[in-house]
Amino acid sequence: MKDENLLITKAQTGDREALNTLISYYWQPIYRLVYSKLGNEDDAKEITQDTFMKAFRSLPRYEILNIPFKHYLVKIAVNLVNDFWRKTGRSPQLLDITEYSEAIMDKAEKPEEYTIRLEGEKQIFNLVDSLPDEQRQTIQLRVISGLSIRDAAIKMNKTESAIKMLQQRALKNLRNMCLNIGIVK
Repeated sequence: MKDENLLITKAQTGDREALNTLISYYWQPIYRLVYSKLGNEDDAKEITQDTFMKAFRSLPRYEILNIPFKHYLVKIAVNLVNDFWRKTGRSPQLLDITEYSEAIMDKAEKPEEYTIRLEGEKQIFNLVDSLPDEQRQTIQLRVISGLSIRDAAIKMNKTESAIKMLQQRALKNLRNMCLNIGIVK
């Protein structure tokens, strides 16, 4: 989260590299969300692009909170999807909700539930940070950023099989750490 906040701060000052890094981290998850709502590749690409354009135009006014930047992007994307359906007069394609199981912050969440969830997320992020460097980087790229195995392999200068092995080991280590501190049973 600290790295994300640093990137946002740099992007707010016009740092192109920081903007590109934010795009590379969040493009796939936002695109998948939009595509799941529209079911059309071209429209999903356009709305995903509009999401980032709108987010970056308002970035100077963005206030860094203890909420992941991804939630800000999701809110913009969902609003743009709703606008799309309103403008086109079409009904959204009905999709099975299990096809898209990415967590989105529930606005109706009670404060105590939010606090407990946030604590759990912090514990998980701390556990991820305590992994060996390559395992940590693999989890950050694959699970948190949503990159494909191929893209993660390119980014880490490894083979796809090495990325799969690193991810498997990292997830096994995380599970063991969670068992040790009682997060899971």
